[in-house]
Amino acid sequence: MDILLVSGFLGAGKTSFIKAMTRATGRQFVVLENEFGELNLDGTLLQKGAGLAGEEKPQMQIWELTEGCICCSMNQDFSLSVVTIANTLRPDYLLVEPSGVALPGRIIRGLKKISYEHIGLLAPVTIVDAGHFRAARRDYPDYFSDQLAAAGWVVLSKSERMTEDEFAQLERELALGPGVAFPHEHYGKWPKRRWLELLARRLPDTGQAPIPHPARAPARALSHMALRGVAFASPASLIPRLDLLVSTVFGRVVRAKGFFQTAFGDWVRFDVVDGIYEISSAPAMDEGQMVIIGEHLEQEGLHRLFGGEMVAGTEEVEGEPDANW
Repeated sequence: MDILLVSGFLGAGKTSFIKAMTRATGRQFVVLENEFGELNLDGTLLQKGAGLAGEEKPQMQIWELTEGCICCSMNQDFSLSVVTIANTLRPDYLLVEPSGVALPGRIIRGLKKISYEHIGLLAPVTIVDAGHFRAARRDYPDYFSDQLAAAGWVVLSKSERMTEDEFAQLERELALGPGVAFPHEHYGKWPKRRWLELLARRLPDTGQAPIPHPARAPARALSHMALRGVAFASPASLIPRLDLLVSTVFGRVVRAKGFFQTAFGDWVRFDVVDGIYEISSAPAMDEGQMVIIGEHLEQEGLHRLFGGEMVAGTEEVEGEPDANW
């Protein structure tokens, strides 16, 4: 079993990348993932289908680690999950998709301690949002710099309309380390051989070691809240609520996402990244859900705005940025 770590900041598009890789390669995958918070919306989307109505359903199994933090090398839940998957499910590949506020350097060090002849490590992939990465790098440098330092591949998401010159400019701006692969086209245009190369390139024993952070002030604190049973009559009735959400009236929202059923029976998905929201169709779900991640969230006001049942919520906590993978 080969392990591929797919990291990226909140909203970068990790789940979309995994879905595309599954469709393009036809390989057997198990996904081990954890989100920031109690509700795992991306896992639900992967299990229910490709995330958009009418798309082919990916062939994969989802293994959710809902307790603890795999950033800690002593975390036995994560180690046990990896070994159990290798010995029972025996997939071709295990895709580890950590939270967008993870430090993959620590995850890689933990994985190296449990690798043996039946478990290999591939060169990690870091997904970078071509349109919004500057804000993430400015506001959350701990997470962003570690994700880049740990990368064997850096893949630009939301780059379908970018030119070759624009890819080259962003490559220079990111200042990647030697040996980091940086394809100059959106992954939707990759030939199958590029995907197979990604699934064959191993993490060298001496290469791409994550750069340790110098002593610095604590990372900016993030909190989250999750709602279950959300529903709106139509996408039009959702729009004014999303306008308020991104206006900072209820705090600074870094990431929000969810899905719900309309009064007409259709299912709708919405995503919010860096003050911009998108609404699209979704496969049928068991119930409407949403998650909001940000700073200084006014949770009671947000609860009243979107309705449903609050199933999780955390206060902002300062400290080392490794509380969730």
